[in-house]
Amino acid sequence: MLGKKNHNNEQESAKIFVEEDSTCSSNETTPLIAQQKPPHHKRRELVGLLYMTLSALGFSSMSLFVKLSGTSFPSFEIVFARSSIQALFGLLCCALLKINPLGEKGVRKWLFFRGLAGTIGISLFFFSITQLPLADATVVFFLGPAFTAILAAIVLGEAFTLFDGICSVICLIGVILVSKPQFLFGQTDESNNTQATNDWIRLLAIFCALLGAFMSAVAYVIVRKVGRGVHFMVHVVSFGSISTVGSLIGMFAFQEPIMPRSGYEISMLLLVGISAFIGQCFLNQGLQMAPAGPGTLMRMNDVVFAFLFGIFILHEYPDAFSISGATIIVIMTSAMGIHKIYLSKR
Repeated sequence: MLGKKNHNNEQESAKIFVEEDSTCSSNETTPLIAQQKPPHHKRRELVGLLYMTLSALGFSSMSLFVKLSGTSFPSFEIVFARSSIQALFGLLCCALLKINPLGEKGVRKWLFFRGLAGTIGISLFFFSITQLPLADATVVFFLGPAFTAILAAIVLGEAFTLFDGICSVICLIGVILVSKPQFLFGQTDESNNTQATNDWIRLLAIFCALLGAFMSAVAYVIVRKVGRGVHFMVHVVSFGSISTVGSLIGMFAFQEPIMPRSGYEISMLLLVGISAFIGQCFLNQGLQMAPAGPGTLMRMNDVVFAFLFGIFILHEYPDAFSISGATIIVIMTSAMGIHKIYLSKR
């Protein structure tokens, strides 16, 4: 009897010791373990970064096909091809996912303004691609995040620090190096009227790329204002639909449409829309899976792919000014993005 009682006391003591040990483990050990990401979480982040890279490849491929199509078609017609394919694929995805492509009634006006801003931005960007080397147009359009930071501070009340202002000013130096205006860099041959005309067309294309980047920033700020309650496929459909109508009007009002004359020309127009849609899908998936900091750095792949496509496919060899300007813009815009992430974590 006494032995049985002692045995019960030993069991109770052991139970109390285990409970105290588990409590200590919960209070001290668990936070340390939580800071170490499990293997499946790391794999998810790596897959997200891969998706971001594939997104950059998709959008850069779209720019390449725009450049190749620009020799046969006006810019608004290329925008029409891209937008109509995007709207069609978006509607199919909404049907499969059982999502209302129109969105909720309260956000439809914002979806319209987002689509209008995106239409203007992509039309200007496509025009700049047809007139500039692929890498130069991509680099100038890459200023979108800098414009976004400024607009978000004005419209959404987000912080815009001295560091952001310095980076934005330095970005302008990069734009000057890429555009190489005559009044700073001089003219190769002042007696050559063709060269002077080409220089003015280049400056116009640079301005269009800048304005396109600004309008893309307007579209992004509107998306931020709407919030995450709207599925990204709704944005894809609204932007594609509005851009289809807008580009159709612009195609007949400002340019002369050209019918495709061969299978090659048809395939180029189709590839513009398909590659853009693939890039958007990978981008949205990557943003959900990849860490914010490395995900921001993955945006630099857009410029890298543009330079590679320009050199090896289009045989466009950038000079030292373009390379220096591109490096400045990429570093400054990436620094602004990482700085924003750092402030939000603090």
